[in-house]
Amino acid sequence: MKQVSMRVASLTLDEINPRHAKQTSSVEESIAALLEKGPDKLLKLARDIMQHGINPTELVVVMSEGDRNIVLEGNRRIAALKLLHKPTLAPTEQLQKKFAAIAKSGEAPKKVQCIIAESRLQAAHWIRLRHTGENNGIGVVRWSTSEASRFGGRSTPTEKARLFIEAISNLYADDSELLANVAAVRDSRITTLGRMIGDPDVRSRLGITFEEDVVLCSYPKHKMKPITSQLFDDLAGSLSVDRIKSKRQREDYLREVEDKLPKLADRLEEPEKFSRVTNGEAKSDLSNSNTADDANKKPPRRKRADFEKRLFQSVTLRHVTLRTSELLEEAKRLSIDEMPNVAAIMVRIVVDVVVTDAAEQLGWKRNQGDLKSRIGAVLNQVDPTKDDPSLSDAWRFSQKEEGALVLKTLHSFIHSWQSNPLTSEVRKLSMAYSPLLIKADELIAKKKR
Repeated sequence: MKQVSMRVASLTLDEINPRHAKQTSSVEESIAALLEKGPDKLLKLARDIMQHGINPTELVVVMSEGDRNIVLEGNRRIAALKLLHKPTLAPTEQLQKKFAAIAKSGEAPKKVQCIIAESRLQAAHWIRLRHTGENNGIGVVRWSTSEASRFGGRSTPTEKARLFIEAISNLYADDSELLANVAAVRDSRITTLGRMIGDPDVRSRLGITFEEDVVLCSYPKHKMKPITSQLFDDLAGSLSVDRIKSKRQREDYLREVEDKLPKLADRLEEPEKFSRVTNGEAKSDLSNSNTADDANKKPPRRKRADFEKRLFQSVTLRHVTLRTSELLEEAKRLSIDEMPNVAAIMVRIVVDVVVTDAAEQLGWKRNQGDLKSRIGAVLNQVDPTKDDPSLSDAWRFSQKEEGALVLKTLHSFIHSWQSNPLTSEVRKLSMAYSPLLIKADELIAKKKR
């Protein structure tokens, strides 16, 4: 078998695909048969293709038969691509609109890498192994829960707990009592700790976030110490999982320890980080040193994730009003993939609230009539020469000709019930306007001095 690149338009879906209850006779029938078993799955596959492309680790298997290139393996992927290029292939108007909306988020691949099989028989062994489980080790051996957790890093609550324990052990290495409680939790209560810090509201109040295998701390270590000591003391003692199982119970616990929690006014301008290093030892950028050199040293810049899962996750505002800051922190808890409609609305609201806050604090009266003008007022102040690369998308999306459509999209997120926001669209806007929010906050600080 040989590998070649083939155009999606030249590929024919398999009419005797084992996924079909009966043989189909056209591409429309084949697509309808695939959609019958769950249109949401094919819609999600289409969205994933638009966001990440075609999975390069799984090639499409094709057999030539006369003038047709029949897809033996990868029919769902090819069906999703055909629907992205021609949404009218979907059997209902509602599905046609959904695939058309997804297609607008970018440019769908027109070619795919394929393996050419001489016959169904030649490909049958590999296709069977792909779809029939482990086959005593010959097929695909699924990861166990712990293996998936180790690969996923911070993706599971337990792995978050492990990272948090490593961070705390490193940050407070001279506190023997705290370390004893940490060890007890690690040995017998790690899943309970995972339940606590798996809750985004708890993480927000503690001042920690996770970025792959990095723990980001939003408060100085001495401000985090009281709640950290209290939490591990409670978990090592009488705080069982039954007492923090539900969200309401975790909220009750936070109210009980309110006096130990760090205050919003103590937040760092830039989160500091704890991370693993390649030799397996823990490494932290937090320090207790109070030397002049350390005092003048700027905290390390947080690298923005390539694929943000939450709104404005790289943004921390210190000079806007408290309510604006709290609004942002609440918006940052939203998962774009899990709540795309709410996230889309909050993109529009957060941007508007922050630029309006800046205008009010700085006494601006002109150019405040609409969102475009309010954003433009900030942009012209923070980037008068229009050469800041971090703000290029904010300029393009709000002030230039193509920006009219983007602003219309922002408005439609709130006012149009026909709007169907895509996660890729929401994520793009969040990342584009994040530098603007940061610059607006810095401008408030600068003008007030």
